[in-house]
Amino acid sequence: MNSRRLALGAAGIVLCGFLATAAQADVAAPEKIKAAGKVVFCTELAYPPWEMLNPETQAPEGFDIDIAAALAKTMGVTSEHKNISFDGLIPALQAGQCDAIISGLADKPERREAVDFVNYAVSGNALITRAENPATFKTLEDLSGLKVSVAVGSALEGELKKASDALKAAGKPEINILSLQSGTDAFQQLTAGLADVYFGSTDQAGYFNKQKPGLLKLASPQLFSLTIGLATLKKDKDLHDAFDGGLKELKSSGEYKKILANWGFEAMGLE
Repeated sequence: MNSRRLALGAAGIVLCGFLATAAQADVAAPEKIKAAGKVVFCTELAYPPWEMLNPETQAPEGFDIDIAAALAKTMGVTSEHKNISFDGLIPALQAGQCDAIISGLADKPERREAVDFVNYAVSGNALITRAENPATFKTLEDLSGLKVSVAVGSALEGELKKASDALKAAGKPEINILSLQSGTDAFQQLTAGLADVYFGSTDQAGYFNKQKPGLLKLASPQLFSLTIGLATLKKDKDLHDAFDGGLKELKSSGEYKKILANWGFEAMGLE
C-alpha cells in the first residue's frame, strides 16, 4: 500500500461529481477553499483500489476518492483531483498545484518536515507473487538475488533498499529492485513475468484477484504496517484543521465506516 513519493508529472485535472451545498457544511472551510468552491487534491490515479481511473469513464474512483469527496462535503464544497506521479506529489503541493495530497501517502517523519498529516487509515504490506510460484518469504532479506517491483519513491521502496544494503554488507546477492513510476506499473511487471515479486499492500492482492481470479497469491505474512494520511502544507493550518474536523464528523455520522466497508477496508480504519 501503495505508502509514497521528486519528479513532477501531471496528467491533468479530473473533477469528481460529488456536489455539496453550503447548507450541508458541518466544518468551516478556509476562506480560500470557500471562495473556490472546491478542494483540489494531488493524487496519483494509478494505485487501485485506493485511487484509479475508471477504464470506461476515465473518472477517478477508489477509497481515497470517496474519502476526499466526503471530507470536502463536510466543508460544503466539492473535490477535484490532479493526476500527479507519486514521487511528484509533495513538490506539486509545494508548487501550489493543489490544496492537499490524498494518495495512499504514508505518514513518515521525513515527510513531516515538509507537510502536516491528518491520518485516516492503516495499510498492511506484504510480498505478492504469481499464484504458480511456490516461493514464500518471511523477511525482505529472503528476496536476495530476486527481481522485486515496487512504486518509486514509496516507503516500501525505501524498505527494500535498506534490506538490499544489509544483504550486500553480509556478502550476499542484493535485491534487484525494479522501481516503477506507479503502483500499477510495478504490479504489471509481476503479471508480465518481468519481476519475481511485487511489494505492495495486502488489499491490492485481494483487489487484483477479483479482477483476474487465481492470478496472484500473498507470499509472505504482513511485513509492515503504514499509517496513511492526507497531507497539507504547514502554512495551511486552517485547512489541516478543517480536514481534521471533517474526519471527526465522518466518524461521528457513520459515513467513515460506510466508505471503509464499500472498499472492504474495515480492518484498516482508525478510531
